[in-house]
Amino acid sequence: MPKYRLLPFMVAMLSAGQLQAQQAPADNDNEPQEALEEIVIQGVRQAELNALEQERNKDTFSSIIATDDMGNFADQNVAESLQRLPGVTLQKSEGEGKFVNVRGLGPGFVSVSMNGNELASAGADDRSVALDALPSDMLSSIEVIKSLTPDMDLNSIGGTVNVNTISAFDRKADTLKVKVQGNYQSYKEELNPKVSLNGTHLFADDTIGIGYSLSYEDRSTVVYQVQHHSDSLPRYITPDVSTLPEEYQGDPNLIPFRYEARQEDAERTRTSGSFDFGWRPNEDSEYFAKVSYTQYDDLDVAMREYYRFGQAGSGDIVYTDNNSGLFGLVDTDLQQQFFIQDGTSETIAFSLGGKNHFGDGWSIEYDYAHSEGDWSKPDGRRVQFRARDLPMLGVAGPGYILGQVVSPDVLEALSGSSTLPQSGGYGGLNGYQENERRQENLLYDNIFIEDSFRNDTLDQAKIDFKKEFADSDFINYIKFGGTIKERQRDRNKDRWSVVPGDYTNGCEGDEECLQLAGARLGDFATFAPDHPDIQHDFITYSEAERLLDITTPIAKYTDPLRTGQDSVKDDYTLTEDTAAAYLMGEFQLSENQSLIAGVRWAQTEFASTGNLSIRNDRFEVANEASVLDIAVPMQGASSSYDDFFPSLHYRYEPREDILVRAALWTSFTRPSFNEARAYADFSGRIRVCNDIEGSANYGECSDNPTDIGAQSLDDLSSSTQNFYVSPDNVINLGNPTLTAMTSMNLDTSISWYASDDLYFQAALFYKDISDFIVDVSGVAMSFEDMPVQIPVDQVSEFYFPPGQVYDDVNLTTNGDQAKVYGVELSYSQYFETGLFVQSNMTLIDSTANVGDTIRVEEIQLPNQADTTVNLTLGWENDYLSMRVIGNYRSKVLERIGSCSQADIDADAISGIPENCATWSDIYDDDTLGIDFKATYQFNDDIQFYFDALNLSEDKSFKYFTGNNYSRGNMLYESEDFGTSYQLGVNIQFM
Repeated sequence: MPKYRLLPFMVAMLSAGQLQAQQAPADNDNEPQEALEEIVIQGVRQAELNALEQERNKDTFSSIIATDDMGNFADQNVAESLQRLPGVTLQKSEGEGKFVNVRGLGPGFVSVSMNGNELASAGADDRSVALDALPSDMLSSIEVIKSLTPDMDLNSIGGTVNVNTISAFDRKADTLKVKVQGNYQSYKEELNPKVSLNGTHLFADDTIGIGYSLSYEDRSTVVYQVQHHSDSLPRYITPDVSTLPEEYQGDPNLIPFRYEARQEDAERTRTSGSFDFGWRPNEDSEYFAKVSYTQYDDLDVAMREYYRFGQAGSGDIVYTDNNSGLFGLVDTDLQQQFFIQDGTSETIAFSLGGKNHFGDGWSIEYDYAHSEGDWSKPDGRRVQFRARDLPMLGVAGPGYILGQVVSPDVLEALSGSSTLPQSGGYGGLNGYQENERRQENLLYDNIFIEDSFRNDTLDQAKIDFKKEFADSDFINYIKFGGTIKERQRDRNKDRWSVVPGDYTNGCEGDEECLQLAGARLGDFATFAPDHPDIQHDFITYSEAERLLDITTPIAKYTDPLRTGQDSVKDDYTLTEDTAAAYLMGEFQLSENQSLIAGVRWAQTEFASTGNLSIRNDRFEVANEASVLDIAVPMQGASSSYDDFFPSLHYRYEPREDILVRAALWTSFTRPSFNEARAYADFSGRIRVCNDIEGSANYGECSDNPTDIGAQSLDDLSSSTQNFYVSPDNVINLGNPTLTAMTSMNLDTSISWYASDDLYFQAALFYKDISDFIVDVSGVAMSFEDMPVQIPVDQVSEFYFPPGQVYDDVNLTTNGDQAKVYGVELSYSQYFETGLFVQSNMTLIDSTANVGDTIRVEEIQLPNQADTTVNLTLGWENDYLSMRVIGNYRSKVLERIGSCSQADIDADAISGIPENCATWSDIYDDDTLGIDFKATYQFNDDIQFYFDALNLSEDKSFKYFTGNNYSRGNMLYESEDFGTSYQLGVNIQFM
């Protein structure tokens, strides 16, 4: 009789300490499973055997981690657990795993579901789901499904991550387990608590089961960072101050735009819980209700010291040394920002459903699920202190950027200049004080307030019918069904960024507010941050809060209606309604060969609201609460698309110990929310041109209209047409007409289950992605040709000539291709001495055509690592287990610079690659992390464990590719998150 496997989300659980061994699923996945003999399983070896057995019995190629594996690897969250699997790489934030890439494709290509239903996510405006909010203690298992059948949601070119909460029918016993843990990070030097419990209970002759979990963790960390500016690129400079003894004749130097030293003090609190209710009144019926809740609170206190090299413009470059990379500038700024950002992410998911058998081999499954994510930052705030007109030295290389304020005498000696302009901020009673950590004269020159939130709500219903043919030698079953999803996503972000001294009317006569609006750093208590590269003292946390409390009315006064461009340009509401239907069947080709064949149809209806936003503040009056920025709602932004997605999945078992799989399947990935949402904004202040014949400024363009003859805002209006909006404005667009990327996927694998002690697996995969979505910059386009209607007819303040072509439009579009191909290799072996090896390696290559307007040649696919290796070496007996766990990932392309043929032609004239900016490609350098774990089984019910994380003291380095003008790579960002230690106990009460 042919075998049938369980549906992907029904993965058996491995529980901590004492586990239940589970045999392969019964031949019919729609019939109740036979009672399984309970076997005590302990240790790494048996945990892996159980996981391998679950993977083997899947219809599709997948990798599985059960709860014991997550605990044994000592990972903080779901994302970090997944990085141990073949084909999976991790994206970290502030030293902690956050997103996963699967088979060379980034988190936007990877769908995340809970108990088989897609999870809503209120995080970033791509489709990635942050997994750092999911503690492993609330889950029974995690699976990465790498080839998808038609009865699954195919919105996933990379793969699907499915997490399963705890179920009593999986454990098949009454259990209660408690974990207590302390975590210590080397830089924070505090003990952080974690407590969790989970359990299962069976009632009424095992016809009713409940599973539950509760988890609380408070984790404080300190991370040291060094950064380049996140948006602006490095730039070419040559010495040009007017007082140089002779004109510079050498090559230019490619230098960083800015140097930032950052210390991030984070306190993250995770609270989660789940409840699973199941009822099996008879052999033909099953019903369930599942609910989960996670809350992730992130209090981030950031101290950022900026050396603003980019402030130095024409006439401010003093010195360069092309051999060492050292450069000297004047008219630069030293700036300090003290951020306090308190964000909360909440996700709730519940599902109701059941399964019934009826008739002759028929069954029906049905499921309704609701998921909602909320992310809020109700009071992001910042105070800023600054000193201007400073002389400064800087240097950069592959792993560093450094900056230092120096005496003008130093630059004069290096350059041979007798005197330097724009360096008056150094010295004197009110200037920068040499060799002093506490710079009392830094001026309080900015207050920043942000109030923002996102909401993502997802409702989905699905139904599946299945007919089994028990008497057929060829057809095992046919299956058909459908899914309907309704999604709504809202975002609102309000911002105020104000020079306090310019708007003292906001104090409404409050004397303390008026006094602090012009304060200096010396008016407050300060302290020295621990970051080794921060050179000056910062305002203390309590003093920063006091300053914010008193002067916040100034910021809110400037834009009481929240109509400024920064408060409207990112607001949107979008809806995404999808429907899908499928038909598939499994065919028994021989006793040891089977084939699943089928097709899925999927349709998407997308609509979005947003704003046309224009910054228009040149005629605003200081100290008056009048905002002239423009925001016009955009209407009618929608799209619709559908397609068919066929697939074939072949399974062959030539021997009991050999399993061969092959799959040819198709899938898709919808555009990200940020790519497809409706919006249009003019970047920076809008530029206008004088069109008054005979005027002294006729034909001139500027973002300051008074410089070219305008006396008031009325002079710019569409009614006069004396001034028109310049064609060289930079316009950013969303593109609601985008369609989904589609992919043809080929997967093959061979697994050798040599014995309980030896396992090999090799898998080959290939993905051919069509309609690859790319960001396009610098496109020449008129409003009439843009993919979304721009309501400039409702803007009376400016004149937009009909048919005018704008030279610098940035948007996202379909049309290009990408290919990914690679191999996954896995090997594990256990020896009689107690020694064991667990390992896997993934080798990937890729090519992508991102469009001639961006790059004339093919590139590597972003987020793809050529090589990832996981290696665990350990020893264990019945009581003690010790492991050294290594994870290596090669460099990853994170962002590309533009290099069109026009850029190449322009550079051919000057001989310097300024426009063809391949030197601005950003790579995340290779990483090697080493962890250690030890567990001691005190008795059948108590287990102690110790974890040491990042013993290699691995640091994250991202860098610009650079060129010979930068002497090679130039640091973009580094992150040092230190080493962490965990000590805990698992206690089993049942």
